[in-house]
Amino acid sequence: MIIRKAEKKDFETILDIENKSFKKPWSKSQIESALKNIYVLTDSNTIKGFICFEAVKNEGHILHMAVSPSYRGKGFGEKMMEEILKSPCDLFFLEVREGNIAAQNLYKKFGFEIISKRKNYYQDNNENALVMKYTKQQKSGDSNE
Repeated sequence: MIIRKAEKKDFETILDIENKSFKKPWSKSQIESALKNIYVLTDSNTIKGFICFEAVKNEGHILHMAVSPSYRGKGFGEKMMEEILKSPCDLFFLEVREGNIAAQNLYKKFGFEIISKRKNYYQDNNENALVMKYTKQQKSGDSNE
């Protein structure tokens, strides 16, 4: 299993996973403009999923994530989260649909906590978004005490 930065050649596969994963998928142009922030997970030379992640200073924002429907439940989402959380960021944020319990449970498994709710955030059905935050813990021995 490899996670690498997306390349132009991955675009059509990413678009296909996106369209199969969401009722209201990102548009072709949205994915195209986000390509520089997308990482793909490959296994046996097949893209199984992707994650869109942006870092600004010490804050990371997970903008989007999808695993191909035929590969869900096999730990690929967890693997992508593990890799992203290895980045040098201290804080991570994301928004998730209030009704997407499976995604919320995945994020909670990694220590994300709900910090606020954005009412009517998603335009397709006015569903609320939950804002979640993860703070890296200092390793013991790192403090100056």
